[in-house]
Amino acid sequence: MKTINFLSLITLMIICSCKNGNQSPIQGAWQLVHEDHIKGGKITAVFPISITGGEIKMWSEHNFVFVGRFKQDTIFTDSYGGGTYTLEGNRYEEYVQYHSVPDYVDQTVKIKLEIMNDTIIQTYPVDDNGQVNKNEYYIEKWARLK
Repeated sequence: MKTINFLSLITLMIICSCKNGNQSPIQGAWQLVHEDHIKGGKITAVFPISITGGEIKMWSEHNFVFVGRFKQDTIFTDSYGGGTYTLEGNRYEEYVQYHSVPDYVDQTVKIKLEIMNDTIIQTYPVDDNGQVNKNEYYIEKWARLK
């Protein structure tokens, strides 16, 4: 009887320690590896070429947060923010609760999100149909941190 109770306890501990199978594929920590800023059909800034530094973004079940520091020429810029998000297919929305750029606070940013294994590509802003604003938009490539 003691053996059965012990094995039952071990089995229960293993089951409880397993990850949730319904976890979103974006949950975890990611590092920015490339970013293009396209304006008027031309690339105006490229990370990590004309802009150096770095940024890390983390997602939990309902929240996101990012922090980083960039350098362009001789100017350093701190980047941080966070809030809540929703993800339905490749339609992703961030509600920004705090941000290093005050104009982003209390805004909802619509993003096209592509997930390929340990890579995320974010393209924004997009409209309600997921179509990019061709006048000015960003493409960010993120790699999962191990």
